[in-house]
Amino acid sequence: MGEMKYLLVLVLSLISSVSAADWHQGKLEYVGVGYDGKTITFSQVGVSRNSCTCYPAWPTRNCLDRSRDSFDQEYAFLLSAKARGVSVSVNVDETTCKVIGMFEK
Repeated sequence: MGEMKYLLVLVLSLISSVSAADWHQGKLEYVGVGYDGKTITFSQVGVSRNSCTCYPAWPTRNCLDRSRDSFDQEYAFLLSAKARGVSVSVNVDETTCKVIGMFEK
């Protein structure tokens, strides 16, 4: 029984360290292009941050990940959601604040 308990603790600790992403819901407050001309950042009403590392000039905003195949679609999605004033759910890496997934609510 002791080995099973040890294995369960090990698995749970691995799962908790891997799952550093969370979903956030709200209307888009801001969608913009960073000073570098490449980084797309955004913020949501009611979601506050202060330690995002994806674009250090604006540590309070989420970023799209330019390396994702769906980057263009995600940018278009953000612009559309902002223009229509709809609420979106966004899954972001809580350390970097880079988008992992999103959908319209």
